[in-house]
Amino acid sequence: MENQVLQPQPLYAGENEVGTRLDAFLAAKFAVSRSRAHKILESVTVNGKEVKPSYALRLGDKIVGAVVPPEADSTPLISQSPTSPLPPILFEDDDIIVINKPRGLTVHAGAGDTGETLVERLQSHGRVLSNVGPSERAGIVHRLDKDTSGAMIVCKTDAAHWKLAADFEARRIQKTYEAICCGIPPAKGRIEAPIARSLTNRKKMTISPSGRFAVTEYEVVKSWARFAQVKINLLTGRTHQIRAHFTYIHHPIAGDAVYGGYYRALENSPSEAVRAAFENLHGQALHAAKIEFEHPISEQKMSSEAPPPPEIAAIILALDAAG
Repeated sequence: MENQVLQPQPLYAGENEVGTRLDAFLAAKFAVSRSRAHKILESVTVNGKEVKPSYALRLGDKIVGAVVPPEADSTPLISQSPTSPLPPILFEDDDIIVINKPRGLTVHAGAGDTGETLVERLQSHGRVLSNVGPSERAGIVHRLDKDTSGAMIVCKTDAAHWKLAADFEARRIQKTYEAICCGIPPAKGRIEAPIARSLTNRKKMTISPSGRFAVTEYEVVKSWARFAQVKINLLTGRTHQIRAHFTYIHHPIAGDAVYGGYYRALENSPSEAVRAAFENLHGQALHAAKIEFEHPISEQKMSSEAPPPPEIAAIILALDAAG
């Protein structure tokens, strides 16, 4: 059977897309080149009408028929003999897999990335993933940073992919994170600050008036002398949102070398055991602990919780012991 999407879910233009060209919108949405976006446009209507690639989106525009054709030379990235273990599975059926993504595993291939990805690992274990977008991003409807662990949904069918993509866009999916931050922030807080890519470091995000609207809510669940464990709810889903927002309020995520949390954590460690635990982390102390969503096919309410990795658990134990 050829890879295609039957009755794809419509897309809607949000506040951040107002004024964006339709071809640019589709290219960004599916992570494809502008030329491939023009191929997608051959079957697209906006509010029931055919429009030009240069059409400027308006708030609430309904885009229907956006089917991404497979590239002519696209082949599944399937290894014949898996060399790495399958990530812990929290739930799986014919349409989706919910996994506890390990720390240090890149979700999909990108510029400058080397080594095995989550997509390749799932495929090497015989999982057939959805075909919406580029083959290297098969099944991926949302992502976690390489050194962030936790609950993540991967799609096995195109129908599930389209529905979940729409649910993420409409913010109908609840994600709860746990983190250890440097210092002790107020007991509860709401961080509302626009996020843009840094002009001086392209691997880093920053707070900028020209950035995209972003909101993070948090609550301190435990604290020590110089650190706090926080529970975080994302109201938006920007790149590095938690890491950039907590740096903005001067409480970077502990262990985060990109945003200043690594050396601060080492300098403020109350004991050698705590310092050693942070050195063993090799990344930020950030974990996607829970994801709540509606099953894309059965419409059943779903909730999956992912236990934290041993590296983060070891930091908590060391902090408890240090008093």
